[in-house]
Amino acid sequence: MQASYRTLVLIASVGLYISAASGPIVKVNPRDGLRYVWIPPGTYELGCSSGDEACFKWELPRSRVVIRNGFWIGQTEVTQEAYQRVTGSNPSLYPGPRRPVDRLSWYDARHYCQMVGMRLPTETEWEYAARGGTDTARYGAVDDVAWHDGNSDNATQEVARKLPNAYGLYDTLGNVWEWVEDVYVPEPNKRVLRGDSFYNLPADVRVSDRLWATPDTAHRDMGVRCAGDLL
Repeated sequence: MQASYRTLVLIASVGLYISAASGPIVKVNPRDGLRYVWIPPGTYELGCSSGDEACFKWELPRSRVVIRNGFWIGQTEVTQEAYQRVTGSNPSLYPGPRRPVDRLSWYDARHYCQMVGMRLPTETEWEYAARGGTDTARYGAVDDVAWHDGNSDNATQEVARKLPNAYGLYDTLGNVWEWVEDVYVPEPNKRVLRGDSFYNLPADVRVSDRLWATPDTAHRDMGVRCAGDLL
């Protein structure tokens, strides 16, 4: 379901800006045609959400994080249409131009983001943006905001069909796991993914949940959402 915003559209020399008095500030990246949302600086609690009794040990302890600099992040996960446009290939198991690209390794994800002038988000940036200003396990009822094992028909689904968070980001929960830049500290040969996927049980689809894998792993539920300091 798309959110409706009263928007002012401005054409700039480096792309298309969309701003709204009560909505997100969005810019289209001309390299991949995807929308990126500006996330302002701020402070939040990283890790197990307040009142969340389903947390795993890898979501603890909670810690106060200060995001000192704002950044851009994809309004949606990278779609197959965008990935094909930029790389000339599509590794996805579940074809569909508006579905998220899947079967990406960390190397694939980082390379794509670099090709469009972006980068992988850090884990702290990702969770800050994904929370959308909330301190709860989800920013809405799980069926309203996420594709998961109970409603996905065991496949990825088109992006932006669920409700967005307060920053205007879609599918930060469910659909595909999203690679981030960070090493998984207990096992430094592995990298972190966030957000859960269409394959996860509804109870596990929570903003503080984490996954880790070797950077060459490319499963059917692994994708990416790029970030950047400039656009």
